[in-house]
Amino acid sequence: LKPLWLAPRTRGVAGSAGAMAPVEGGKKRQKAKAKAEAEAKKDGKAEGKAEGKGEGKPAASKAEAEPKVAPAEGSGGGGEKAKRSEDAYSASAVVFFTRDDAGAVSKVLMATEARKVQASHIGLEQKGKVIRRMLLFPMGRREKKDKGDTVETAKREYIEETGDFGGLSQYLDFADFSAEPPPADDPLAELRKSGKFWTGTGNMAVYFAPAGMINLFCEVPAKASESSDRKATGGVSLEAQKAAAEKAAAEAAEAA
Repeated sequence: LKPLWLAPRTRGVAGSAGAMAPVEGGKKRQKAKAKAEAEAKKDGKAEGKAEGKGEGKPAASKAEAEPKVAPAEGSGGGGEKAKRSEDAYSASAVVFFTRDDAGAVSKVLMATEARKVQASHIGLEQKGKVIRRMLLFPMGRREKKDKGDTVETAKREYIEETGDFGGLSQYLDFADFSAEPPPADDPLAELRKSGKFWTGTGNMAVYFAPAGMINLFCEVPAKASESSDRKATGGVSLEAQKAAAEKAAAEAAEAA
C-alpha cells in the first residue's frame, strides 16, 4: 500500500452506513478484561459443582452447573456464539485522522493500491474485471493469532501493509474507541490545540455489516501526520529486528 494524508472536503467525520459498535481499544485493556473474564468463569464453575453435590441432590447437568459467560467485547466469541454480530467480525480496518485547532477533522490517512475489481462496481460499462488503482483504508482479514481482538487485527494489518507508516500503530494500543468525542468545555482543550498532548479519546468504531468489518476511526496528534518514516518491514518492527540482530551477534561472540 502507498499511504497518503488527504484533507476531507467536508468538515467532521461523515456518518456511517453501519451500526455503531463500542470496541475495547488496545492490547493492554484487552489483557486486563480477558483476565477478569477468566476469573469470573472459574468462580462460576466452582459454585456450580458445589451446588450439585449439596444434600444428596442429583448433580446438576453440565449446562446447568456452568453459568453462561458472555464473551468479552470484540473477542469474536471464543468458541461460544457471539452475543452481538460484530463480535464475529471477519475483517478490520483503521482510519487514522488528525484534528485542527477548532476540533474538526483536518487530515485522514488513506492508501492507494492496484486491485482487480468488477468493472460495473466502479461505473464502467464494460463487462468482467479490470485492474485499477483504488483509494482505500488500510485493512485486512481477521487471523487466529489476533485472538478475536479487532484492534489487534487492524494494528497487525496496518504494520504488514504499510510498514507501520509514520509509526501510527502505537496509538492503537491506548486509543479508547468506546468514548464520546470531548465536550466543548473540555478542560484539556488548550492542550489538545497545542498538539503537545494526546488524550486517546474522541475515536469511534463502526461495524459495517455487509462486509462483516469493524472500522476503527483513530485520532492521532497533528504532528504525527508530518512523518513518513516506515517503522517496520515484513510485519516486524525495526526495533524488534535490531534487538534480535544484537542478541544473535552477542550469542555468536560468546560461542566464539
